[in-house]
Amino acid sequence: MEHLRPFDPGSFSYGLAAWSWLDLAGKTPRFATVFGDVILESLEGWWFLDTVEGTLEARWPTAVDLSAELDSPEGRQDLLLEDLVLEVARRGGLPAADEVLTFMPHPALGGRLSAETAVPVRLELALRLSGEVHRQIASRPQQPPSPLLLGHSLAGYTPSHAR
Repeated sequence: MEHLRPFDPGSFSYGLAAWSWLDLAGKTPRFATVFGDVILESLEGWWFLDTVEGTLEARWPTAVDLSAELDSPEGRQDLLLEDLVLEVARRGGLPAADEVLTFMPHPALGGRLSAETAVPVRLELALRLSGEVHRQIASRPQQPPSPLLLGHSLAGYTPSHAR
């Protein structure tokens, strides 16, 4: 199984529409990992959209740097989640050509990063779901910290109705 997989531009376009709250302008999706993270190219270099963390990072200035990191043992584990891919393969759950693996429930909602929770989903739907989860989490009003936490200060907290 290839750890980086190309998908058609329409699938990327539809799925990444849910990530419009991030600055994707000028960035062209080139590959997705088995777990649906997206590698994008721009004039500034190569970017990594982490669908579990909900982050977009300018990570590699050149394709050579991208390849070097993804070929390293650390890159295969940290970015490509190679151990999880192999475990899912042992369980017979690898995705079809138009699918990626996604965690159900999503880790941002309390799900676990494990082979047991990895399910194949079409790329465009996996991106839509994860983008919407992160958008909704980011748009929630900030909750006040619990005064029951020892040593925790409410200094700097502004209730959402007072903003």
